[in-house]
Amino acid sequence: MKHFLPVILSSACLDGLSVAQSTTNAASRHCAFPVIGSRNKRFSQIAFCLLGLLLTPLLVQAAPVTVNLGLSAQNLTLVGNGPNTAGLGQYVITPGACSANLGTTTCTLSGSFTGTTPGFTAGTYILATTYVGTGSSPILGLEQAAGSNLFAFSFAPQTATMTLNLTSSTGTVIVPLLASGQFVAGATPSLVYSGSPTCSGTPVSTCAVAQVGLTAGANITGPVTGTATFVPPSQSYYFSQLAFSGGFQTTLTYVNYSPQTITCLTNFYGDNGSPLQIPFSGGTSSNRTDTLQPGQVIHDQTVAVLGAPVAQGWAQATCNGPVQASVLYRYYQSGVPAGEAAVSAETAPTTKFVTFAETRTGVAYANPSTSDSAMMTLTAISSAGVRLGSTTITLGPLAHGAANIGPLLGLQSFTGFIEITSTVPIISLSLNAEVFPVFSSLPPGDLPSSTTLVSP
Repeated sequence: MKHFLPVILSSACLDGLSVAQSTTNAASRHCAFPVIGSRNKRFSQIAFCLLGLLLTPLLVQAAPVTVNLGLSAQNLTLVGNGPNTAGLGQYVITPGACSANLGTTTCTLSGSFTGTTPGFTAGTYILATTYVGTGSSPILGLEQAAGSNLFAFSFAPQTATMTLNLTSSTGTVIVPLLASGQFVAGATPSLVYSGSPTCSGTPVSTCAVAQVGLTAGANITGPVTGTATFVPPSQSYYFSQLAFSGGFQTTLTYVNYSPQTITCLTNFYGDNGSPLQIPFSGGTSSNRTDTLQPGQVIHDQTVAVLGAPVAQGWAQATCNGPVQASVLYRYYQSGVPAGEAAVSAETAPTTKFVTFAETRTGVAYANPSTSDSAMMTLTAISSAGVRLGSTTITLGPLAHGAANIGPLLGLQSFTGFIEITSTVPIISLSLNAEVFPVFSSLPPGDLPSSTTLVSP
């Protein structure tokens, strides 16, 4: 999208996540979020409050789902920090294989999952933890009692997030686990080292979680299996286009009109499907977690350098309740706003779209699938019903694109409409730019997949 809209034309407190090692089987080390009423009930009240403030858990709004997490392709690592003044072991927790990009580190554990709940019977999982910074993990743990192989998280930065991404034949569900300094109510993963984990670094008498915590520089690592119980998010929102710099800023808006506290996790992606770093007032990141109290509004504009080259992409938000979600594109000339358009979020992808178009109309599209490529066909049809041109574009998983219709199809001048069809469900929006820099959103063009179109 060289010239599309918007490049048109010219912690406070953590609830008892613990890691346990069986005292009856040295080969079984167990990492768990304790759940009230579970077999780990005796540990369910453990919490470490960093600032003396215990936050209210997020509201559970649906029946929980449990999935079985297969062997992870990566290792979970605990590094001992030695005892604190009370003689309890301390840990640095590295939850998987980690990589850094533009100042943010993402650690992942991934594998296959199975379950019995419709929509969650089989697929792949990614347990992803992100934090701002490129050094060692800032996530810390503390032994629960002297000699115990159980510990709870004692610190995670406010900017850290933890999500469970579950991909099946029905799509991808992103489950927030850690948000705004607390673990989400109802989210209870339980992980077990598979086989015999290994210890290295400073020697320990026994390769055990308890011994490692008391020994600075010792570490224990290995792949894990386990389970995860969570409350499925009740709503997803899709934003087909985001743009910043190149004269543009984008404002993300969430309105919580309900009497319930709602948390939304928003992930941003670039054209190639990789995480897209977006500069908002709270920092630059490829994702953000917003917790909205009843009646609260989030209205946050990017703070990009207007004169820098334009950057673009798309986003998906997963919320544990309904909100009013939209984006606002604002164009600046010499630092002064010259035009803007607001677009409501899409709530579901589909395979067919129809919208009014003329030569300068901008169209954006993205593929929300994490595994399947989409073959998208875009056709321009004149106001007289004549097919004027068509192109087919391959969108890889999570990929995105945008263009103006005239340059895309080599049309010098036309007025009519466009049809978009896709082999897998995608998202798309169009923006009118007949008198740019004044521009506006066009009505949503998504149609049921069963719709019969003029141009097959």
